[in-house]
Amino acid sequence: MIMSKPKFESISKIINLTRNFNKSMRHKFHHSIHDSGFTLPQLSVISTLEKHGEQKVSELSLKMGLSDSTVSGILDRLEQKDIIKRERTKDDRRVVKISLTGKSQKFCNDFRQKREEYFTHLLKSLSEQEIKDIIKGLEILNRVLANDEHYIQVNKD
Repeated sequence: MIMSKPKFESISKIINLTRNFNKSMRHKFHHSIHDSGFTLPQLSVISTLEKHGEQKVSELSLKMGLSDSTVSGILDRLEQKDIIKRERTKDDRRVVKISLTGKSQKFCNDFRQKREEYFTHLLKSLSEQEIKDIIKGLEILNRVLANDEHYIQVNKD
């Protein structure tokens, strides 16, 4: 498919803006992440479990885009830190469900509070319209990404 030059330039701008945003966020939260004692993949597992609740290893792997063996290694280290627990289901002893422990809930709450405080500080100088524009743009981007995930799943099989 041939794309017009203005559309191509707009897409390039979106790529650069998202790259800069991600870089800025990593930089802003680097100290919090470093001080937490967790790696980014470990934080990703914690975040996924907090968002989706109890999961099988295969479900976590799919959501994270990593192999089962990679996720299992991350889970081993989180289990040693008493952040996650593994439990076999009563229906099928082969199935192991992963969930967060009480200790991890405090960490999640603290991290969420820091993130909310940071964004409140960051966005407080913006007008209501600018905030609505950001929300609208992020909603569009999330919708496009969700549709693309569906496309990838359908064409993967």
